[in-house]
Amino acid sequence: MVSKRLFCYLKDGRPVHCYKITNNVGEYVEVLDYGASIHAIVVGDRNGALEDVALGAEPDTLERCTYIGGTIGRCANRIAYGRYTLDGKTYQLEQNKFGHFLHGASGNYANKLFTGEMFPEENRVVMRLYDTGEGGFDCCVYAAFWFSFDDSGMLSLTLEMEGEGATILNPTNHTYFNLSGGSDARDHTLWIDSEYRVSRGEMGLPNGGSISVLNSPADFTKERTIREAMLDRQSGYFTKDTPSYDEFYLLDGRKFRHAATLGYPKNGRVMRVYTDMPCLVLFAGGDRKPETGKNGKTYEGYCAVCLETGFVPNAVNCPQYDSPVFQRGQRLVAHTVYQFSAE
Repeated sequence: MVSKRLFCYLKDGRPVHCYKITNNVGEYVEVLDYGASIHAIVVGDRNGALEDVALGAEPDTLERCTYIGGTIGRCANRIAYGRYTLDGKTYQLEQNKFGHFLHGASGNYANKLFTGEMFPEENRVVMRLYDTGEGGFDCCVYAAFWFSFDDSGMLSLTLEMEGEGATILNPTNHTYFNLSGGSDARDHTLWIDSEYRVSRGEMGLPNGGSISVLNSPADFTKERTIREAMLDRQSGYFTKDTPSYDEFYLLDGRKFRHAATLGYPKNGRVMRVYTDMPCLVLFAGGDRKPETGKNGKTYEGYCAVCLETGFVPNAVNCPQYDSPVFQRGQRLVAHTVYQFSAE
């Protein structure tokens, strides 16, 4: 079942709507047309108790939240110095983060109002946007982001984009997950099907290489808690007093596969991540500044975990990685599934 309700009005008066996709066991997902954002994921635990496992914003904080649940585009993460060369021409994008381009800059899709459409018979919705090239890009892009949710707890995202010229297409969804409903996210277990992370140079920018994660704090090839992994302070991996992850894991090309599993043993909730994208970003920061979220909760510190799929950040400048460049008429179709269950 799919339903639609008014969520709020933006400061400029435009209405924001919330689309609710409910399965036959009473679980549901809510998607906002502002930012094509996943606003809520309400799923059961091993005792059948339903709880929201996604961070989100209240109507009065929506326009100042930090990417909570938003679908990022046209290009997620960083491009070094906002520059890249395509077909012999050098492009200069906006430099909105320490001299680099980040998350689409002023054109970030997470801050755009999409046009939503419901498909109740298929239990899915689509969010459409015509991107006019904000952020420094020189061609327009059509985007259609599909969200569905079924009785097996499978939240499916299909991100489709096509440019009117050659351009970078690298969207991702920036949902923050907490399967406990609010406890310390370090107590989640994590498994990632990757033995290699992206090597990084200045300002943490990918530089074309790879590094083995085996026997390091970034090693999740065997399931363990995030807290356990963070206890390894001997290797020099963590450079801050508050250990955090902002790591880019290399997956095996663009074949659809099981890439990661996040779990919370205390209530049995499990989230399996499947994708056909070549990179998985793990973000679990302990230095998150306090931010007001849903139901009066304050989000701070280790409040959640991001598992974002896409191309490697800065891949447009690193030919060693799968390319995020698409020619005119070439369509990107990216599939990611977050499947929720209880054990």
